[in-house]
Amino acid sequence: MKIDLATFLPYQLTNVATRVSNDFAEVYQTKYGLNIPQWRILANLAQYGQSNAKDLCTQANMDKSTVSRAVKVLIDKGLVRSELNEQDKRAALLVLSQVGQNLYENIAPDALNWEKQLLSTLTNEEYEVLVSIFEKLNNKLKA
Repeated sequence: MKIDLATFLPYQLTNVATRVSNDFAEVYQTKYGLNIPQWRILANLAQYGQSNAKDLCTQANMDKSTVSRAVKVLIDKGLVRSELNEQDKRAALLVLSQVGQNLYENIAPDALNWEKQLLSTLTNEEYEVLVSIFEKLNNKLKA
């Protein structure tokens, strides 16, 4: 028995995810000087307000060393601050600085426009089906 890569879900999802990620990277790399891990951390901190490095690994689906390197660069650039975590003094809380928040707010419209252009290839019904499929697959994978 052979696997047909044209229809094999893990292969196709990986290809689409990689191509989407690489194409979208142009939005924040060229104009804003961020790489993929830095953008993911910035976006997660904008979404959740604060996080520790361990949680960022889960939220952004990245390994510990990648998160650590990206966080260091973001702190060095003044985009992220490390604050004392009163609940767990071993794990610092990471938050966007005002400069980081401003940067995120500059990138967000470009990001949403990029997404809108990509999704314009789908009808509203196709988009709803796609979202439903992602939800079902995510729920199955969490089980």
